[in-house]
Amino acid sequence: MPDRIVRASAPGKVVLSGEYAVLAGAPALVAAVDRRVTCTLTPRQSGGWRFVSTGFKNDLTLAKEQVFRAPPNTLAGIVRQVVEESAAPAHLRVGIDSSPCYSNGVKLGVGSSAATVAAVAAAFAALGGRAPKLADLMAIHQSFQGGGSGLDVAASVTGGVIRFQDRKVRPAALPRGLHKLFVFCGQGTRTADLLARFDRWRRDGKPKALTRLEQAAWEVAENTGDPASLVAALDEYAYALQQLDQAADIGIFGAAHRELRQLAAQAGVVYKPCGAGGDDVGMALATDQSALATFQESVRRAVGARFQIIDMAVSASAGVLP
Repeated sequence: MPDRIVRASAPGKVVLSGEYAVLAGAPALVAAVDRRVTCTLTPRQSGGWRFVSTGFKNDLTLAKEQVFRAPPNTLAGIVRQVVEESAAPAHLRVGIDSSPCYSNGVKLGVGSSAATVAAVAAAFAALGGRAPKLADLMAIHQSFQGGGSGLDVAASVTGGVIRFQDRKVRPAALPRGLHKLFVFCGQGTRTADLLARFDRWRRDGKPKALTRLEQAAWEVAENTGDPASLVAALDEYAYALQQLDQAADIGIFGAAHRELRQLAAQAGVVYKPCGAGGDDVGMALATDQSALATFQESVRRAVGARFQIIDMAVSASAGVLP
């Protein structure tokens, strides 16, 4: 263990399109955002391993042998899967700061757990440990979160905008003239619960609502070159996602997302959740910046709503930064 502090960070993500459809083989568009999780490794002289977390709460002290028996759905479990026990120090402070992915203690829904996996892996790789492949990190995150397609890990590792399909990543880009606004609805969502409802619904075959969602996801993926065409395709995708939600009773469009979609329609912009759904983060898109400003003002005036405009942008920087 080198006598130095090592720090690495990885970005969160938003799903532009393809949530749920990607689980049936359709492409998803995913963007890394400038809300990052940071992992800091600090040498200790004694006391075993100390895990200190800001945001995700899992503060604890463990002996080294306990770290390498930790279950996969813990921070220690992530470490166990990304570093060889023989190469690990006896004493270490592992600091995880995921607070940029929270608002007043509530998860925004921007992939903080995937960014945590990527940041932890990058930090230990910088110490000379093995550098897991993307497929390995996807598997680690699936065991940590309890499922998922892997798109959030791919965005955290790669950065920028990607097209994700069948666990394969291709670089993508958004057209100039596409304006975006992110809104937080005030409630954290447990992704695994929503995915479980989706899996139960499609267990006996492929419902028509899922087929329609897949087709809409393909339309979005094939229309990224022109802002007007992309917004139109995203509008259709959001409608298909809402129809699927009604058919499957998953809870993708919570009450807040439904209200925001109505406000967006009145302003002439498109609104959709940015991932598994519930009532966490969503985004509005438009080619007309003044229409987006009208929507933003209506969100601020909404009575009794816990809406919060999020200062967040798509990040063009590299995914994992030691």
